[in-house]
Order: sequence, then structure tokens, then C-alpha cells
Amino acid sequence: MKVLLIAYEFPPILAAQSLRWLHLANELVAQGVQIEVICPDIAPNPAFPLLLDRRVITHRVWPGPFIGLGEYAAKRAAAQGSVSEGAASAAPSLLSRAYGIARDLLNRVVYPDIRSEWYFFARKKLKQLLAANRYDIVLSSHEPAVDIFVGFHAKKAKLPWVVDLGDPLLTPYSPRWRRGIDLRVERRVMRHADHVVVTDDKVIELLVERHGAHLRERMSTISQGFPASAPAEQKSANASFSICFTGNFYSDFRNPKQLAEALRTLQGVDFTFQIIGNNGRFKPLFEGIQGIEFLGQKNHRECLEWQRRADLLINIGNVQNYQIPGKIYEYLGSGTPILHIQTSESTDPGATLINETQAGVVVTNDSQEIAVALKQLFSQWQHQLHWPLPSRNEELIQSHTWTSKANLYRRLLSLLAK
Repeated sequence: MKVLLIAYEFPPILAAQSLRWLHLANELVAQGVQIEVICPDIAPNPAFPLLLDRRVITHRVWPGPFIGLGEYAAKRAAAQGSVSEGAASAAPSLLSRAYGIARDLLNRVVYPDIRSEWYFFARKKLKQLLAANRYDIVLSSHEPAVDIFVGFHAKKAKLPWVVDLGDPLLTPYSPRWRRGIDLRVERRVMRHADHVVVTDDKVIELLVERHGAHLRERMSTISQGFPASAPAEQKSANASFSICFTGNFYSDFRNPKQLAEALRTLQGVDFTFQIIGNNGRFKPLFEGIQGIEFLGQKNHRECLEWQRRADLLINIGNVQNYQIPGKIYEYLGSGTPILHIQTSESTDPGATLINETQAGVVVTNDSQEIAVALKQLFSQWQHQLHWPLPSRNEELIQSHTWTSKANLYRRLLSLLAK
């Protein structure tokens, strides 16, 4: 079976979708599927931590004038910096600042964002590849939505077209000016795609509610996963209760305010809390709390290592009741107990997953409830009482490895390719 994947976010771009496709592509070629990828020609990123299997063939296409010129400017600024450290250090800063402002403005003008400029160049490459090769399936990633726009042309070639939608196009955080457009585009995708893959069953329910029950049979859930090679050896004891969070906080969802208030009340608990991610603007919330360490951004491999070494992992659920952070699956693979803070007022798929796998404790987003749970977990750790959570459902957890997810994908694609 030969699959053509259209994916803007693909290695070496550092993004959740890049990691999803790296793992799925590597696992699929290991299972005998031929994978070719149309992706943007982005400069190699030395921070990208994982290797793409050599059997995955990439067709890299110019990302477009704005992103392309940004790439050129970044390379030139880096070259100037190596020649002159003092004067050049201010220039790249001004350049990057101007670039960021321009990109933000263009994101408000171009639908749905400036990455859509890749469309014309990717579509041309798609036509060339479809004319020169025989594919069994065309697969569009999302996001960004430009992958879907390019994928529409696969229908003209009468090939099965699968959209890995993940989340709906229309979301509560979609800008107000484009919500009507998002809904129309989403409706068109649901009408024309041969199959739609999402990352949680709640998304299927939402799309059925919006677009009709007849579409249910054309949707499947293939969630995020974790590497099957994640070690499960006995953890070495930390000197103090080591708590860790990897990822980004946000003001409107995944807000750590209640967590910070809970940590402030932990008297007599010897703990450290490592916060890994782009979270510097949230430092004032944690000011004065002993043991807090803001470690900044780390690469994917380093994040996985911190997750394994910790005694407890913190996850803050999304407000949307149909979204589940992919990080939860990494947490499951680490073998470290999880404290999941539910912020959704209705159902929370992340909370459901933690409860089903018995991989941790779920609390509501209330500082007192969080503090009680932390004290109980600390006591268990201190006395090594049922630590780390021997009741974990390992069989269910192993069903979430990338190997298992790729196996689901391979079977789905095989059925559609017939």
C-alpha cells in the first residue's frame, strides 16, 4: 500500500503534529506501508530530537514568499551573528520582532493563517506526484488547514482521501470573524472526505451533532500515543518529592492559578516542582513558593526523560470537553503517577483516560482539592505505600503506544484502499 501524506507540520518543525507524524510514519513503514510526504522546505532544526525513518520519502516544497523570506532572513541573521557578536546581536532581535509583528498581522488577513500561502506550491507538487506515481490513499493532516485545502485536489484524481482532522475546524477559540467560514469549510470536509480521523470520541459526537448522524460510519478515533520503547524499569528514589509539568500554560485555558495557590499551602512537604515549557509569563503566580523551578523549553527527548525521573506529573485538562492533550499519552508511557486537574465543567476525556488506566488521581480545578490530593500523594510516596500506583492497567496503557496506533491506521487505510 502506497500512501501520500500532506503535512505542513512535519520534521524538522517542532510541533505536536510533527511528532505525531514522525511516530506514525516510522511505525507505518516498519509495518510495510510505503509513505511519501509533501511538506514545506524548512531549514533543518538541530533541536528536533528524533530521527525520521529513511524509508519515508519526503517531497519538500517552498513554504511561500513570507515564510520563505523569513527563513532566508533567519539564516542571514545567524551568519551575521557568527561574524560580529556585539552589533549583530541587536539586529536579529529587531528583525525577529518585525517579522513577528508582520506575521501576526497577516494571520488576521489570510484565512486561516499565513501558512496558507503554501497552498499554491504544494498543490502544484501534488499534481506532479499524482501524474507520475500511483498512490492508494491521499492523507491530509490538520493543522494547519492548508493541508486540507491541498488534499481536496486528491478527489479530482478519484483517490480515497482521508483527513486526519484531530480537532474540529470550528472551535471556541476560533476568531469571531472567521467562525462562519470555519463551519462552512468543516461542512465541506465532512461531505467530501472518504474518511475522517479524530483524536477523541467526543469529537465524533460533536461533528455528528453539527453535520448529521449519517457521517458517523465515516469517522474513526486514533488518538495520540507514546513510544513503545519507553522504559519501565524501577525508578530511583529522589531526595525530595519531585513534581514535574511539561508543556505550556495558557490564561484562558490550562491556567495554573489554582495549582499555584495549592502549592503555596503545602507546609511540611519537602517538594520540588520543575516547570518545563514556555511559561515565563506565569512566574508571578508562583513567586515566593519554595522549590519552584522554571526550566524553560526542552526538546522532546529531554521532556520524556524529566517525566520518567519525576515522582509525580501534573496535567491540567483543557476547558473544551472534546480535547485531550497529547502530553497525557507521554505521561502514561513514563510510568510516573499523574495528578490530573480537570477544568472542564462537563466531561473531560483526559480525566476519563486517567481513571480508566488507573494511572493517577483526578481532581477538579480547586486549590483546596488540589492541595489535599498533593498531600495524600506525598504521604504515599514518603512511606512507599502503593507507590508508584501498582493498580495501573498496563494492558490498556500499552494499547496507546505509537505501534498500536499505527496498526489501527494501517488497517483503516487498507480497508479504504480496496
